[in-house]
Amino acid sequence: MIYFPLRLAGYSLLSVGVINLFSRYIFGLELLKSIPGRLSIANGLIAFVPWLLLSLALIFLEGNRSRRSREHLPVQLLHRLLLPLLVGYLLLVPLMIRDAVSYNRTVQSEISGQLKMYRNGTRQLLDQVAPLSTPLAVARVVQRYPSISMAVVPTETASQVKAKLAQALSNGEARLKTRLEDQRRTRLEGLFQRTIASTFVALVAAAGLAGLRRQNLAAIRASGHMVGEYFAQDLLIDRSSWGGLRGSFDPKSAGKPPFLKKWLARVTPETYLPPRARR
Repeated sequence: MIYFPLRLAGYSLLSVGVINLFSRYIFGLELLKSIPGRLSIANGLIAFVPWLLLSLALIFLEGNRSRRSREHLPVQLLHRLLLPLLVGYLLLVPLMIRDAVSYNRTVQSEISGQLKMYRNGTRQLLDQVAPLSTPLAVARVVQRYPSISMAVVPTETASQVKAKLAQALSNGEARLKTRLEDQRRTRLEGLFQRTIASTFVALVAAAGLAGLRRQNLAAIRASGHMVGEYFAQDLLIDRSSWGGLRGSFDPKSAGKPPFLKKWLARVTPETYLPPRARR
């Protein structure tokens, strides 16, 4: 009976993890509209993988042997969810790679747009001061732009002031490019490393789910029953309403199985016979 507490721990881990995911991403439809939101949901699903595999491994521990009767529906539902979960984690891999590449392109596009805007402003300013013939007139135009750090010496000519202005604008572009590159590095720091790691974990999750499902299907085929009938076998009586009976149902007994609820699979004495004996 040591397996039931382990299975109970598996149910608890799975419930806590699902509740945590639901509470964090209850507004998931809004998050799906943006690439960072989708990446956040994907990271949450990836972080849940160890708990998911551990909880399912505990729940399906020892196959279907001596399982509590109240586990019939949950374990059958979880078995049927193994395939959708497997496909979901496989689909998560190309989705994460696509979003990571798209996010990188978006950041690069934003940087290019800001540099293009600065260069357009630089060109307009230089065109504006080009016809001016006195350094004072050039200085008056420059004063309209406090972000341009440039000192005008009265002894300088207009051409010298214009050259100094062009150099100041070029230095400003270099500083802007450096700042934008730092921002890009901050926003994309570890993005592709995390994507590669998440891809590996998603593949591990799919392999683990496939292994659990294959193990269950092999046991079901060996029993000669359908899925619902298989998970209705070897159920322990855990309700006091059955007259205090405890223990497994004896398949050799001529009586009916003690668990005849409609939501259980229909079990007849012939169900417990091996497939060859039914012919």
